[in-house]
Amino acid sequence: MTDRSEKTGDSATAADLLAVAALEIAAAEGWRSVTVAAAGERAGMAALTARRTVRCKAGLLAAISGRVDDAMRTALDEDAIDPSIPMRDRLFEALMARLDVLAVDRDAFVSILDGLPRDPVTALACLPGLGRSMARTLEAVGERPWPPFGPLKVKGLALVWMATLRIWRRDDSPDMATTMKALDGYLARAEEMANTFLPGARVVNEAAPAQESM
Repeated sequence: MTDRSEKTGDSATAADLLAVAALEIAAAEGWRSVTVAAAGERAGMAALTARRTVRCKAGLLAAISGRVDDAMRTALDEDAIDPSIPMRDRLFEALMARLDVLAVDRDAFVSILDGLPRDPVTALACLPGLGRSMARTLEAVGERPWPPFGPLKVKGLALVWMATLRIWRRDDSPDMATTMKALDGYLARAEEMANTFLPGARVVNEAAPAQESM
C-alpha cells in the first residue's frame, strides 16, 4: 500500500487524512465501525503510521474536532471578532459557524452523536478535547479563556454547545430555525447565570474592550 502521508511527511496531514476517513466511515457504516485501523486503511495509510498518528478513537475525534475548529475560525466574519459587539452575539455567530461546519458532514456527525453514549470510554476520553474546542471558540471571538474566570466560561460554553447539539441532531429544517432559537436561549441563560454568580467575568451584553475582557 502506498502511504499517502509519507509523501508529505507531515503528521498534521496524516491526522487530517484520518479524520476525513473516520467521518466517511461514520456516515456510511456508523460510529461503531470507526477504528484507527479502518480509518488508516480507508485513507491509504500504512497501519503503523496511522497508529503513530492517533492511538485510539478518541484521537480520531480530536483530529475531527481540530478540523471543525479550523473551519469555524475561517468562517467567522469581522462582526464575530468585533469587540464593540456584545459577547453573546459573537458567541452565537461562532457556534452557528461550528454547526455550519458539522452540516457539511451531517450524517457522520449524527452517527457520532448517536454512537458516543454507547461508547462511554471514548466519550470520557474526549472531554478534555471538548474543553479545548470551546476555549478555541472563545479565543476566536476575542474572549480570553484564562484563569480566574476563563475555565468557568469554557465549561459553561461546553454545556451550551452540548445542549445545542441535541437540538441540532433532531432539526432537519433547511434554515435551522429551531436550533438557532434554542442556541439563543441557552446563551441567554448562560449569560444570566454568569452575571448573577460571576459579576466580574464580564460575560454580559456590554461590549467590553478586547484588552479588558477575560
